[in-house]
Amino acid sequence: MASLEDIGKKFSDFNPPGDKGIQGILQNWGNELISKFRANLQKNKSLASRRLYSEIEPDISSTKTGFSLQIKMLDYYKWVEDGRPPTTTKTPSNPTLQKSIEQWIINKGIQTRTSKNQSRAESVKSLAYVIARKIHRKGTKARPFISPALNDKMLQTLSDRVGKYIAESLAS
Repeated sequence: MASLEDIGKKFSDFNPPGDKGIQGILQNWGNELISKFRANLQKNKSLASRRLYSEIEPDISSTKTGFSLQIKMLDYYKWVEDGRPPTTTKTPSNPTLQKSIEQWIINKGIQTRTSKNQSRAESVKSLAYVIARKIHRKGTKARPFISPALNDKMLQTLSDRVGKYIAESLAS
């Protein structure tokens, strides 16, 4: 009786060297999935910046038994996808969050109020602190963009394409 490992060892039978077959199928499917992620980001109005939208990319690598597809994106995707619950601390204690918000304010060109004794950098830092404090107190709302796209229908599409390719490879 053959094990799954034995089947994996014969993967090269279905994807001869030089044939983009399954790798090409994964590449195309990954690009379609990313297009759906991006459409959902726009539809949900969850684009705090265009970086999350523009820095989603597929990464296909070879393994012993075939190929692996990873979708790479900025780390904060999880806060957009799942939201963020409020914290129990009274003040924001995450300097990375505050620095990210400061950079976001600058990138977006958001105007801040400055007093006579306050520089633009200080007013940006002050606004970032207020935003971070609000996030810590109230949390953020989930704006799913991955789960609506990565559904049973999309997975079935991949399965059908790979199955068709293997059937055609065996028939020829």
